[in-house]
Amino acid sequence: MPSLRFALVVCLLAVGAACGAPPAQINTQAPAFDLQNVAGGKTSLASYLGKVVVVDFWATWCAPCIKEIPEYTDFYAKNKARGVEMVGVIFDSGEPAEIEEFLQKTKVAYTQLLGEDDLLDKYQAKQGFPTTFVIGKKGQIVKKFLGSPPGKFEGLQKAVDAALAISE
Repeated sequence: MPSLRFALVVCLLAVGAACGAPPAQINTQAPAFDLQNVAGGKTSLASYLGKVVVVDFWATWCAPCIKEIPEYTDFYAKNKARGVEMVGVIFDSGEPAEIEEFLQKTKVAYTQLLGEDDLLDKYQAKQGFPTTFVIGKKGQIVKKFLGSPPGKFEGLQKAVDAALAISE
């Protein structure tokens, strides 16, 4: 019976490990994108090389995402002069006109792009919204945040500060 119990524990641990979130792919090159900007035109990740960029994958129907908008606005205002860019990538949120109206109503003050589903796969970001990445000056993923846990913005600030401290 003890060997059966041991086998059961090993199986449960293996299943638990397999069900965890995929690795955050830290220190790997961020997948490229060239997406429709809600303000018009297209915006590519390459256009931010040399800057630290916070990329937030979110949706207009996601309550935690909406709750974070004022915090992101404050975060961006605090860090913009330091060479930090803030980019929202919106998924599954209706037609562009509806999204634009939502952004005006909620006073989103940073760049917003229309996400394409394959980008979620490329960034291993299908666990839910919001999913936030800090991308370093050379285009590498420095940090990944899943959801809206307590202390997220303190952690985000630390990750941005560390990314800014890395010399070119």
